[in-house]
Amino acid sequence: MLERVANGKLTQWLSPSVRVGWSMLETVLLTAATVGIGLWLRPDDPMTLTAEFHWIMLVPLVIAMRYGGLVGVWAMLCLIGSWFLLNTFGVYGQQPFPEGAMLGGLIFTLVAGEFSDLWRVRMMRADSAASYSLERLQNLTQRFVLLRLSHDRLEENLLTKPYTVRDALFRLRTLALEESNDATLPGGDDLLGILAEYCQLQRAALYPCHDGVISDTPAALLGENKPLEKNNELLAHALENQLLAHVQQEGEENYHGAYIVAAPVSNSAGKVIGMLAVERMPFLSVNYENLQLLSVLLNFYADVVYAGKDTRALLEQWPELPFQMARELVALGRLREEGKVETSLTLFVADDSEQAGLILDALARGLRSLDLAWWISDRTLLIMMPMTGVSGLEGFVLRTEQWLQDEFAFISLRQAGVQFFYRHMDTRPTNIQLVELLEAGGV
Repeated sequence: MLERVANGKLTQWLSPSVRVGWSMLETVLLTAATVGIGLWLRPDDPMTLTAEFHWIMLVPLVIAMRYGGLVGVWAMLCLIGSWFLLNTFGVYGQQPFPEGAMLGGLIFTLVAGEFSDLWRVRMMRADSAASYSLERLQNLTQRFVLLRLSHDRLEENLLTKPYTVRDALFRLRTLALEESNDATLPGGDDLLGILAEYCQLQRAALYPCHDGVISDTPAALLGENKPLEKNNELLAHALENQLLAHVQQEGEENYHGAYIVAAPVSNSAGKVIGMLAVERMPFLSVNYENLQLLSVLLNFYADVVYAGKDTRALLEQWPELPFQMARELVALGRLREEGKVETSLTLFVADDSEQAGLILDALARGLRSLDLAWWISDRTLLIMMPMTGVSGLEGFVLRTEQWLQDEFAFISLRQAGVQFFYRHMDTRPTNIQLVELLEAGGV
């Protein structure tokens, strides 16, 4: 029971997503079943209107808590219709319409429905915020592992290789952004070249993947490869679990396919855009660290490609905009369109005074863990604040003003020579919102 509550199955059953047709049909069936039971147990009063407690009112109450207030009102209408139907057949022929009972039931139903709607929205917002935080955490974890592995490889290959894995990835990022207009997997040949150099791949193919289906035509090849094996067990395992699969893992003792390693090209959001099938590599290279490096490189590449097509317009319009902020703005704009995560953009414009410049420097150093900053000029700072709505931004302004009073003896930012502008991201294109904010600040 506790396990079902923990993984959300019980919650999903008790409070499913509202589907209008099914919820209305379920309300009618539940009302009919309840009245039918009442006719069996209490033929003279099947709706328990003369009892000490009107048990029939549990039907709209449960429906309202399950689907919300609107469907709860429909349940009350079904009860009222049931009373008139029973009255037509003579069950309540001598009794007047129970206005008080029905009105009280309607009020209880509306209260329960309002409670259900309120907490449904709160749970959706909390789930969206947690999903975004988890995505950021996965992205940071991949970068940390990549940095550690890059440091280890740098110590081993410093004398023979004049650049690090980090340098190669930055070249790949630039190439992917430049070629992301038409190519499904831009820079695929360069990616395979990097994997061959750092992961000892000898023969491999990179295939595009659309909606969980691997394309027959490879986007890039390393060496001479056989045609795609559609029924390969490693490919099926890697695609189903979105994890790297290799011949030495448990459960592959009877494997006889052509591939040694199958690795999905997936980003931090879990979207699979390609599949890497390795036909040949040194046996000693099939180890944990090498395969981990292979997986991290593919994930990093997927993040660049997935964001590159959407962020290219922002980077072309503002070349100085940091790539990380451009990618996050696109992702947060997509989440804002779905009504899940609120984001605020704040712009600080300082005058020529020395204390205004010091205040801007302090604001840039005091960013929260999820915030990102863009120095538009020496006197202009833009801060992106994910998961910050109206109340969160008000709290930020109050903390900033309190800090100004404690450190600089100023009451407000304007008194200190810093103009403050802000925008809460809406469903419009991100570049339009940035233009409006920058124009408001005179940038």
